[in-house]
Amino acid sequence: MNIKTIPVHKINPSPYNPRIDLQPGDPEYDSLKQSIEKFGYVDPLIWNERTGHLVGGHQRFKVLMEDNPSDIPVSVVSLNEQDEKALNIALNKIDGEWDEYKLTELLKDLEGSGYDLSLTGFSDAELEDVLNDLEHTGQGGAVSESHEIDLDEYGDDQFEHTCPKCGFSFNE
Repeated sequence: MNIKTIPVHKINPSPYNPRIDLQPGDPEYDSLKQSIEKFGYVDPLIWNERTGHLVGGHQRFKVLMEDNPSDIPVSVVSLNEQDEKALNIALNKIDGEWDEYKLTELLKDLEGSGYDLSLTGFSDAELEDVLNDLEHTGQGGAVSESHEIDLDEYGDDQFEHTCPKCGFSFNE
């Protein structure tokens, strides 16, 4: 990784950036700003020295510009325009999925220590959903118990799926 501090006037937001342009007052924007204020600038912008375009970090750039910096440390890449666009899409698309049980346990641990969970980037509603999901199911979204059914009440037509190997009928 090539980290350099460059003048902000050399950084041009990509005109093709496909992400929604967040504004102050948007919950995601305010959450990002709060995170940067609390933890600092720990995830550098990605800047293409060939084009001057910002490839990744458009929202962070917007938040950082509120403080009127003259220079910003960036991760420098040297890409042709097509590779730059592909990287921009990849950076915006690559989202991992949560292990909901581990996420919930981690949030509960932070909450138990008195930590302000709003600093994690989750809204109050999202936190409530995640934390309540574990309490209701016991496994962060997984069904924790099953019940026997009365076979006299259910015929094969009551089920949506049948296992092709064993013939077991079930619903999702």
